[in-house]
Amino acid sequence: MGTRKLLSTTGTLLVVVVLTVLLSSFLLLALSQMGMVQFTGGGWLVESFNVITGYLGYSVLFFAPVLVGYAVFFIRLRSALSRYKSAPDVIESIRFYNQGIDIFITLFFAIGVLFTAWGLQNALVSALGGLSEEDAGRLGAWEILKRLVECGILIALWTTIVGGAGGYIMRLAKFIFLGRELGHFASWNVEKEKKVFFASLESIRRNVELMEQKLNGGGPR
Repeated sequence: MGTRKLLSTTGTLLVVVVLTVLLSSFLLLALSQMGMVQFTGGGWLVESFNVITGYLGYSVLFFAPVLVGYAVFFIRLRSALSRYKSAPDVIESIRFYNQGIDIFITLFFAIGVLFTAWGLQNALVSALGGLSEEDAGRLGAWEILKRLVECGILIALWTTIVGGAGGYIMRLAKFIFLGRELGHFASWNVEKEKKVFFASLESIRRNVELMEQKLNGGGPR
C-alpha cells in the first residue's frame, strides 16, 4: 500500500510539473503573439522560441493546448493501465482517456489543415487584394512572390507539415508506449465479459432446472 501510494503521489506531482511547464509556455506564446512580450538574447531557448513562432505564427496558440491535453491524457491513461486488474473501477477511465487521446490527435491534424487554408487565403488577399493588372505588371513576379511570403504563405505551409507530422508522431508514441498495455487490457476485458456472460447462462440454466423440478414434483401429496 505504501509503494502504491508513493507511486500515485509521484504520478500526481509529475502531472502537475508537466501542466505547469506547458501552461506557462502557452501563456508566454500568447503574450508574444499579441506583442505584449518580446524575448531577446542569444540563448538556445530564446532562439528556438523565436524560430517556432516565426514558422507557425498564431497556430502555436492552438497546437499548444492540444499538446497539453494529449500529454495529460497520455499520462493518466498509462497510470490507469498499470492498475486496472487491482482496481476495476478505472476501466471506464481507461476508455475515456483512450478516446480522448484519439480526439487530441485528430484535433492536431485538423489545426494543421485549417490554418493552412486560412493562411493561404490571408496571404493571397493581403498580397494580391486590390491589385489591378497594371499594378501587378509593374510589381513583377518576384515582388508578388515576396509579398506572398511576407504575408504568411510559408506559415500556412509549415502548419501543414507540423500538423501532419506531429499527428503521426503522437499516434506512433501511443502505439509504442501504450499499444502493448492496451492490447492486454482489451484481451483481459474480453475474457472478463465472457466470464460474466457464461456465468449468466449458468445462472439461467440453474433457474430453469429449479423451475422444472418444482413443476414436476410440485403437485399435492
